[in-house]
Amino acid sequence: MTAVQQPAATASRPAVRQRIDWIDTAKGLCMILVIVGHTLPYGNLMRNFIFSFHMPAFFFLTGYTAHRPDTWQGFARRVKKDFAALIVPVLGVVQVFNVLLNFFLSDDRSLTNLWDIARYNAITLFWASGNPADGIPSCGMPWFLFALFWGKLIWELLGLLFPKGDFAVSFIVMLFGAYIGQVQYLPQCLDVAMVVVMYLTLGQLFRQHQALLDRYRVPLFLAMLIPWAWCCQQGIYIELASRTYSNYILCASISVCGIWIFCHLCRELNANNTLRPALSFLGRHSLWLFFVHHMDVFTSAIWQKDRLLFTLPCRLAWDILLSLLLLGCWTLLRTGWRRLTAK
Repeated sequence: MTAVQQPAATASRPAVRQRIDWIDTAKGLCMILVIVGHTLPYGNLMRNFIFSFHMPAFFFLTGYTAHRPDTWQGFARRVKKDFAALIVPVLGVVQVFNVLLNFFLSDDRSLTNLWDIARYNAITLFWASGNPADGIPSCGMPWFLFALFWGKLIWELLGLLFPKGDFAVSFIVMLFGAYIGQVQYLPQCLDVAMVVVMYLTLGQLFRQHQALLDRYRVPLFLAMLIPWAWCCQQGIYIELASRTYSNYILCASISVCGIWIFCHLCRELNANNTLRPALSFLGRHSLWLFFVHHMDVFTSAIWQKDRLLFTLPCRLAWDILLSLLLLGCWTLLRTGWRRLTAK
C-alpha cells in the first residue's frame, strides 16, 4: 500500500500542520458515496456496503488527523474553533435558509406562520436527530455536524482527564451512548456523539500504529474483507443517524472493517494522478457538498429521473456543480471583502 505522505517542515520556518493527501482523497470519495447511498433505495446491496462505513469513516478520518489539546486553554480554543466551523454554518444555512425557503414556498405569508416555521426548525436543531422518533423531529443530515462537534468535545475532554487510559474510557462511553440511544434520544444528538468518541479514538490509534499495521496489511485486509462482505450481504451494519444498533458490537466491528478497507483503497487511489486532484479538491471542500446535498428536498425535481441509472449521475453532477458555484461565489465575496477592508 502507498505510504502516508507527511511532508516535513523546513528548517527555515516553524513547523506547521500539513495536509495528508490521501485523507483529502478519502473525504472526497466518501462524500460522493454519501450522495450515492442516500439516493439508492433501502435494502439495496450497494447501499448496505456504503452505509456500513461511510459516516463512521468521516469520524475516523477526523480522529486520524486531529491533535488533541494538552492544556485547558488549548481545549477552550479548540471548542471555540469547532463551534465556528461546524455549528455556526448549520445555524446559518439550515436554520435561516430552511426557514426562509419554507416560508416563501408556503401559501401562508403571515408572521404567525413564519414564527411557527422558525420555532419548528429551532426544535429540530435542539434535538439534532437524524431520524424522527417518539415525537422528536428530525433535522436531517446536519445531525452529523452536531455529533462531530460534541463527539470531538467529549473525546478531547477525555484526553485531558485520562491521558493514559482514554481507549478503555472511550470504549465505555461508546457502549453507554449506544445503550442510551436505544432507550431515549438525547438533545443535540449526544447519545450518537458518545458512539463517535470511539471512532475518533480508533482513528488516532491507527495513525500512531500505522507502521505496524502496514506490516501486516495484506492478511489484515483479507481477514476484514470476508466478514465485512458477508455482513453487508446479510444487511447487518450500523446506521448512526437512525441509531441502528442491533448486534451492536458486531455492527461496530464490521464498520471498522469497512473503514480499514476503504482507507487502504483510498491510499492506493491517491497514487492515480487523474482522479486524485478532483477527489482531493472535493475532500477539502466537502462541507459545501454536504450542505448542497442536504437541500435535496428542494432540488430533487431537477435530478430525480424515472430510472435510478439516470438519477445517480444527474444528482452527483448537480450537487457537485452547485457546490462549485456556491464555493466560487463565496470565494469572490471573501476576496472582495478582504480587499475592501485592507484599503
